[in-house]
Amino acid sequence: MPPSEVPETTPRRPSTAADFPRSGPFSLAAPGPRFAARAVDLLVVGFPALLIIVVTTAVRNAQLEFDLPLWLGPSVFVLGSLYEFLGVVTTGRTPGKWLFGLRVVRMLDGRRPTAVQALLRGMVPWMFVALPLGMLSVPVVLLVYGTAIAGELHRGVADQAGGTVVISTR
Repeated sequence: MPPSEVPETTPRRPSTAADFPRSGPFSLAAPGPRFAARAVDLLVVGFPALLIIVVTTAVRNAQLEFDLPLWLGPSVFVLGSLYEFLGVVTTGRTPGKWLFGLRVVRMLDGRRPTAVQALLRGMVPWMFVALPLGMLSVPVVLLVYGTAIAGELHRGVADQAGGTVVISTR
């Protein structure tokens, strides 16, 4: 096709908060419901790990001694990543997001994220648990999720990695 027949396309400008309704369906998810939904999801993923930590912790000479299995961190990484991935790729939401009326959508067009986007979004926060940081990995994961309050679009590190944004469905 000659260059004169190629349809012109205008580059899409990046979305801003003004592109979303101020409230109601399709509005940007507020930090409060996002954190509440994340708390539910962290309980679902973290509870089995917490049980293992409690069972393997001993008190000796009035001091706590942790004897955590080496497979715990990588297992939590896989479980957390899978939990997030499966929820986002199938329905656009995790159980916590469903409970609080939130949905993850593609930043570009508002549709459900692709499998690659959902995988990236799910893996980024949990990758720190697989590192040998011990109990320090917990605040690091919380810090990564806490980045969702930054910027006018409330897109955290995971949203930026996956090319997504979280919206309200109510």
